[in-house]
Amino acid sequence: MKKLFVPRWIRSYALFIFLNWLAFGILRVIFMYAFRGALTAEHYGELWETFYIGAKFDARLACGLAIPLGIYLTVYAFWHKASYIKKVLCWFYGLLEAVVMLIYFADFAHYAYISMRINSSIFTYSENALISAQMVWETYPIVWIILGLILWGMLGYWLTKKLLTYAFAQDDKYRWKGNLAWFIGGLLITGAIMFGQLSQYPLRWSNAYHSTNNFICNLTLNPVLNLLDTYRFAQNKDYDVNEVRKYYAEVAQYLKVNEPNADTLNFMRTIAGSKAPHNYNVVVIFMESFAWNKSSFTNPDLDPTPFAKELADKSILFTNFFTPTSATARAVFATLTGIPDVSNIKTSSRNPLIVDQQLVANALTDYEKYYFIGGSSSWGNIRGVIEHNLDHVHMYEEGKFQNESRNDVWGISDLDLFREANRILEADQQQNGKPFFAIIQTAGYHRPYTIPDDNAGFVKDTKITDEQARRRSFVGVDEYNSLRLSDHFLREFFRLAEQSQYYKNTLFVIFGDHGLAAPESENMPRGYVELNLINHQVPLILAGPVVKKPQVIEKTSSQVDVMPTIMGFLGRGYSTRAIGRDMLNPAQVPGAFIYAWAQTPHPIGFVQGDYYYQTLGVGGQDGLYKFAAPDFNRNLAEEEPERYTYMKNMALGLYETSKYLLYNNQKQQEQNKN
Repeated sequence: MKKLFVPRWIRSYALFIFLNWLAFGILRVIFMYAFRGALTAEHYGELWETFYIGAKFDARLACGLAIPLGIYLTVYAFWHKASYIKKVLCWFYGLLEAVVMLIYFADFAHYAYISMRINSSIFTYSENALISAQMVWETYPIVWIILGLILWGMLGYWLTKKLLTYAFAQDDKYRWKGNLAWFIGGLLITGAIMFGQLSQYPLRWSNAYHSTNNFICNLTLNPVLNLLDTYRFAQNKDYDVNEVRKYYAEVAQYLKVNEPNADTLNFMRTIAGSKAPHNYNVVVIFMESFAWNKSSFTNPDLDPTPFAKELADKSILFTNFFTPTSATARAVFATLTGIPDVSNIKTSSRNPLIVDQQLVANALTDYEKYYFIGGSSSWGNIRGVIEHNLDHVHMYEEGKFQNESRNDVWGISDLDLFREANRILEADQQQNGKPFFAIIQTAGYHRPYTIPDDNAGFVKDTKITDEQARRRSFVGVDEYNSLRLSDHFLREFFRLAEQSQYYKNTLFVIFGDHGLAAPESENMPRGYVELNLINHQVPLILAGPVVKKPQVIEKTSSQVDVMPTIMGFLGRGYSTRAIGRDMLNPAQVPGAFIYAWAQTPHPIGFVQGDYYYQTLGVGGQDGLYKFAAPDFNRNLAEEEPERYTYMKNMALGLYETSKYLLYNNQKQQEQNKN
């Protein structure tokens, strides 16, 4: 058998990656040992996952560092005259390795100082450079650190020189075809290592937040990659405490803060539970794009969501329920945290600087917690928000279900998702009998509007034309049938749930993650379209046998109110500093904050009853409007100055407060007070 010939330049490249990866792994072990006091016994079992994920981060960094070396080796393999670059490359890697080690040194010091891995916030120290430099000089052994960096840089120079010398020390039978094959193979393997996992999405920073223990998550991170991941969000921390204080009095009154304090910006409220709280199971269902203007509530003749309408008739239906924004990742964040996602860079779930959030759902300490998604929870980096903040959550995603088949880009079909969720929840009840809190996130009603072969007997409606569909809020017949399919699968889930042991003791909370724009929408008052509220209004249904009195609630409410409202229904006590409120409580003032991020510039608004204040209203001016009235475009600011001023202050106040709370709602703040 012919021995495999591996060119020396490939061996040098691989050895460079391995040695760096090994060094980063050793530094991770040193980090764990140095700060082991933060590691509690109950989390020892998570260390294997920590080092496994951490090793993948380290491998990504090692491969990233090797890219210039790989380019040089490849060029030299084909064109030997590139040898004059060798000395420059050695010096480059000497400096680069020293910079990497400097980041590791700074990371150790940063964590020892504030128990946080180094991130882009370190650049704020440059604002007071002299003071920061003096503090560093007086606190750390700078001379020894500098000597260590010089030695590490020299080692990097020496290693690079040795590897380059070895790579082409002798004629390795240079063959154009052979080198090309090794180049392609090396490129693919490097790309695969940097991708990091067998998944639709690459390894992301949120994979590090697989535990509710902060030290475990910090141990998983790679400091260099964390610095890079957080850099783009460094300028997004744009809240102004003076602006927050400016509106504090009105916002605190709106939220009913227990002990208002504008100096400390206290937004904490402690809500007492009832004397006899309920142990109802809770199933929260995010229905993809379940928009009010597309549903049977506003399209009774087309009747695209007959089951949702049927369910609402025997449930609690909120008819003036709005989402703060019109994006799914933002909806997940707002619902779980109770804070509108007002991030103007990507979404808050993608920002590692604010991954740590206090969740109302954690007050359900005696509940098992589940999150079901048909695709990957790496989408939108929601994994970090959920696994890190929702205590002991059982995460189920594509690849972890017993019975699944990929439907399209969004993962398994909603029908498979519902079936698996029901099976798992039923098994939970039979095994431990504890109440559970579960979230099911659907995605089927979404382009490409795939109708799976296994669809529980769904029949497409072929009578409606594309023109008719467009007039009634749809982009075409395919979208119309996709919404009908979504409703059909919801019916199938309830059919299965009704046969289960858990059904009779369960509250089902169903709502859309966001609305959808539809320029014609003849079934809606024109003001909804022109003021873009159809992007935000969705139904909210509280259903199930535990709902004893069906009712329609017209009070204006928001997606951020979902969790407090659930807690109110259960009679459970909790603490929160977020924006959400219990909208079953008649004492709560109606209102819904709007952040129209999909428009540029982003309008900020506040809905209350028939009125809507918007910073960029008709004609580009801020104004107060009756959005459902025939003269919706008439600015009522001068006619109703008190209402205009109040709603303007609420819109701007909730906006400024939300920006502040994104960075000041950490769960450990509450733990430190206890």
